Amino acid sequence: MSTADRLQPGSTARREARVRSQRHARVIFLRHGEPDWTPQGASVPDPGLTPYGRAQARAVAARIASEGVDALYVSPYRRSQETAAPLAEATGLPAHTLSELAEVGVAVDGLSEHDVDRYFVEASRRPLGEHWDGWPGAESFRAFHARVTRAIEDLLARHGLAPRRDPEHDFTQWDQEGDPQRIVVVAHGGTNAVALAHLLDVRPVPWEWLRFESELAAFSVLQARPIGPEGCVWSLQNFNEVDPLVEAGLRKR
Repeated sequence: MSTADRLQPGSTARREARVRSQRHARVIFLRHGEPDWTPQGASVPDPGLTPYGRAQARAVAARIASEGVDALYVSPYRRSQETAAPLAEATGLPAHTLSELAEVGVAVDGLSEHDVDRYFVEASRRPLGEHWDGWPGAESFRAFHARVTRAIEDLLARHGLAPRRDPEHDFTQWDQEGDPQRIVVVAHGGTNAVALAHLLDVRPVPWEWLRFESELAAFSVLQARPIGPEGCVWSLQNFNEVDPLVEAGLRKR
């Protein structure tokens, strides 16, 4: 590149944008839309979406589909299934359900909205070390972390991506075979946060959903970027992005 080109306004930004736009393996983690947690006044274990949640799902599906998708995976819960449905329709892809992508377990079935709120507030105020046990009466965070990270690694292996841990330097590189794929995972705030931390080589904590907190119907994007003599590392390209159509709807509510 000539000196004149380097001095052109925006030339560096355009060059960096070209690098990012090259074909890399990409994983988009999409959180489900707004769920109807208490349709009859009491908490249900597997709620579907509200009408607004379905509108969120349609808007974000159009956004993601426009950039191209090669594979679609989804949590078994209704709120994720209903969020993934417009994306499957827009892309013509099957939505592969993986049970391990389910959200961390809680014990709130049948509670009123007030009691559900109290359950989470009281549990959040426990000593930090107790958070490894998970929410009271439910799945431990260690078990949740193990199943989600296992599911993500198995999912990526289907697309030629395998982790290679370097114990001497305490980091992970990923080997890639075949053409880079664009993968969408439709799941939950906790599930997606654990997956992001794992792929970014961040040491886990039992409040990942706060460290990588995402809004309803928001998505985050990781790209596998080549680095070192061989292999890739994951680069966080977008975090907690909300489609403008969804944002417009939020402002009107």
